[in-house]
Amino acid sequence: MSYAIDALFYALDVNPDISTEGRVLFLRAQEHPALEHFAGRLVCQQTWKPRAKELEAAGYRVEREAHGLFDLVLVLPDPQRDLMVADLARAHDHLAPGGLLMAAQHNDAGSKRCEQHLREVAGGAESLSKHHSRVFWATKDETKPWKADLLERWRQGTAMRRILDGRFWSRPGLFSWDRIDEGSALLAKHLPLTLAGNVADLGSGWGFLSDHLLRHCHDIDTLDIYDADADSFECARRNLGIIPTRVKAKPHWHDVTTGLDRAQYDFIVMNPPFHEGKEVDPLIGMKFIAAAAGALRPAGELWLVANRQLPYENLLNETFASVEKIIETGAYKVLQAKTPTVKPAFQRRGKRRR
Repeated sequence: MSYAIDALFYALDVNPDISTEGRVLFLRAQEHPALEHFAGRLVCQQTWKPRAKELEAAGYRVEREAHGLFDLVLVLPDPQRDLMVADLARAHDHLAPGGLLMAAQHNDAGSKRCEQHLREVAGGAESLSKHHSRVFWATKDETKPWKADLLERWRQGTAMRRILDGRFWSRPGLFSWDRIDEGSALLAKHLPLTLAGNVADLGSGWGFLSDHLLRHCHDIDTLDIYDADADSFECARRNLGIIPTRVKAKPHWHDVTTGLDRAQYDFIVMNPPFHEGKEVDPLIGMKFIAAAAGALRPAGELWLVANRQLPYENLLNETFASVEKIIETGAYKVLQAKTPTVKPAFQRRGKRRR
């Protein structure tokens, strides 16, 4: 749980003049005990599956995309500048007349800058500091409208758009959003054209690897794409929907690190993530490998690309009968693993990093 969300609810507690009545929207929501105060009138917007799942488990209504107007809009803006201001614009758009926007940001994630953006667009704001974070808020006063031209620029800053000379659709905030990742390109170059049957792309993003599979592997019967970020699927749908093939990719909004439902795939491809925020965390990729081992059929194959220094080989040797390094460059390695054997010990015990 972040310091920013603690600061957010602290600000609500110590400011009796702030009304918390009426409908409440929480953008980029995270689970917190104080949410119980809004029971029955709270909508949580969250596109990141692990956090959405925590909110749902706590009994809250979760939407990938919010609709309607609200008397109070809470938001934990993204640290990246374009996403940050787009979050403020989105919060404004969901405010009912006279409604209050309240945002919180950790100091290391650009809290002062975010507060300045709100002051600029709203013509002023109130704020306080707590828990190494800043909380700032402003009212949607119809007699003093927020700057419409600035709001519109902020909205457009994260809109879906064509990239790479119009070849693909993507949007800021997705992994490698405006270019083809070098590791994914290397994996695509070495994937055999004989991939066939039921196939999955784990951590599919805006769809580059899936595009390659549908265009070049003509014996694929089904293709499932998995990603924890719901914002990726509309881009992937547009990119993959124009490919002249009988196979239609089926999206799954799912946290792959928790495992997949059943063993059903003949082939799995992936370029697994290995960061938790700014911190390198190889365990994420290991959980992807564990999920793949559990989801492949007995004669199935896993094809993955990884940064050269990531220590995946030991786990692959534990969970597959055969492991081969197809190519290694100065930065990346492509690995092929055949015939899953047993699930790794940390998956059997059900351990999960929170």
